[in-house]
Amino acid sequence: MRIELAAPCRRIYAHAYHITLSLKRDAFRLLDVTLWPLVLFLSMGLFCQSFTKDPKVIGVVVLGALGWRIIYHFQMEAVQLYMDNYWMGMIEHVMISPVKWWEFVLGGAISAVGKILVIALTFLVLGRVLFGFTAHGVGATFLAFLACAACGLVLAVFSMGVAFLKRGDAFAFIFAFPDVIAVLSGVFYPITVFPRPVQAFAQLLPTTHAFNLLKGTLGTATGSFPAFLLTLVPWLLAGILFTQWALAKARREGKLVKMK
Repeated sequence: MRIELAAPCRRIYAHAYHITLSLKRDAFRLLDVTLWPLVLFLSMGLFCQSFTKDPKVIGVVVLGALGWRIIYHFQMEAVQLYMDNYWMGMIEHVMISPVKWWEFVLGGAISAVGKILVIALTFLVLGRVLFGFTAHGVGATFLAFLACAACGLVLAVFSMGVAFLKRGDAFAFIFAFPDVIAVLSGVFYPITVFPRPVQAFAQLLPTTHAFNLLKGTLGTATGSFPAFLLTLVPWLLAGILFTQWALAKARREGKLVKMK
């Protein structure tokens, strides 16, 4: 039993280590935790500050931007690792190894934690220095961030299935997926700004309730953890079923090998 448990743990760690090494040789990965988060944070923060000094509104921007990046990184890391193996012509070797698709997801999650700590420190320090924002209710805020991370993992599961089916063509979808979901989930605003059909769909997204939990720490929304769980669990189960089906279909059709 000890050996059976140790092998997946080593493979998960290897995935996380692979992602960490890529920071040294790939400018895209480095910009993903430096320049691009800053562009999002400063553009939204400065725009908001030009209209209002309300600390609650500023807080929604700071925490919302951080929650958005949490979802993005927890979704992106695992699938980007899979795509790296595909583009480098190693995917056929990976897929005949004992590696499981969920190990990609967990390895990506470990890497995401490290990146999010850097981004969170940057956002919270700049939020204090530039906008005078200080987070209150640390426990509730941390719980809301965990909810965002769980949403990112669910999106990662779906994205793995898309990667199995679409191979190199999946990257555009994978890159845009968390951003579209964040916009539909009311990251900086209530979902009541949408038409009623869109509002109804947004209520079914766990990300909507995760952002409400964040806003709830500022008193700008009513967050419900049971509502979050009631939406998260079905999406997770659906994601697992979809990815298992996609992997089986890709194997039958020979889509897991990059032809030279």
